[in-house]
Amino acid sequence: MPSLTRVLLPVFMFASCVLEPAYPSVSSPQSLEDELRHRIAANADKSSDPAVLVKLASLYLNLGDDGYTDVEKRRTAYEAGARVAKRALELQNANAEAHYLYAANLGSAAQLKGMMASALTIQELKYHVKRALELQKDHAPSLHMMGMMLEELPWVMGGDSRAALDYLQRAVAVDPTYSHARLDLAKAYLKRKDVASARRELHSILEAVLPPAGQNQHEKEARALLDSLELQQGSVQRP
Repeated sequence: MPSLTRVLLPVFMFASCVLEPAYPSVSSPQSLEDELRHRIAANADKSSDPAVLVKLASLYLNLGDDGYTDVEKRRTAYEAGARVAKRALELQNANAEAHYLYAANLGSAAQLKGMMASALTIQELKYHVKRALELQKDHAPSLHMMGMMLEELPWVMGGDSRAALDYLQRAVAVDPTYSHARLDLAKAYLKRKDVASARRELHSILEAVLPPAGQNQHEKEARALLDSLELQQGSVQRP
């Protein structure tokens, strides 16, 4: 990623997309913890099978996002997920999911530490997301994460608003039920004063038939944004 200097950026402004698992969990926090204990008891963390390690890294990401509320537990889960994903990459570098999970866990852990993101750190995350997309061009979570990095990073650190919108649109096209990506796409449209397109995306979120775990946060935010737009429109039309 181009960088003119070792500029420091406030803690991962783009990390809102990092904090969503590749495939949102429909499990309860207790069931996630039970599954982790089961996998650790089976020595999944010591496995030489990349598929086993990828599943464990995804579980750690889900635990950090949905299983734990304690910040220290979340950070520990993300760090463990990054280690496991890195191990999977050492065994099988051509694994798109492992590249994504490494970047997602690493970025989330750094955010919770309150770290400042240097240009070098941003490059590492961007490299792994790019690699995931080289291996699987329709990997929706990586499209989403890349879109948000390009949207939030300043130009001197590789930000690109036009490319960002394209990545977010592609993420939604690949997976129309991906509510988090669709919500971020709606926000990107609003940022560009394209209210009609933003409304379309918000309505799509609210009209979609999704599992309960896929609705809560993003559906509520979509509804609040849509209500706010309707209020603004009403105040403009009022004589």
